[in-house]
Amino acid sequence: MQDVFKQLSDFFYCSIIGMVVGLIYDTFFFKKILKRRTRDLIFFISSTLSTVIIILGLYHINYYTIRWYTFLAICSGFWFYKSSISFLYIRILKKVNKILSFNKR
Repeated sequence: MQDVFKQLSDFFYCSIIGMVVGLIYDTFFFKKILKRRTRDLIFFISSTLSTVIIILGLYHINYYTIRWYTFLAICSGFWFYKSSISFLYIRILKKVNKILSFNKR
């Protein structure tokens, strides 16, 4: 029974990692109109940061033990974030960007 609770907690924490990866994706790509070089650089930075978050998360959760539910949890966390919280976070980013660009004038 202890193993089932350990797997459920691992699933929960890996789904949180998936949500954080979605948050990183939205943070770096909320502005779609960028120059090609800037877009490539931002893609590289966000991919690197997402990979580091996943590797560190897997290390702290279960010492790099990757099971089938690990990938399922990360994908479901990303899907949950994109379908529920993403639109709110993007609206907040747009308002912050509007405030910061207003202060530059």
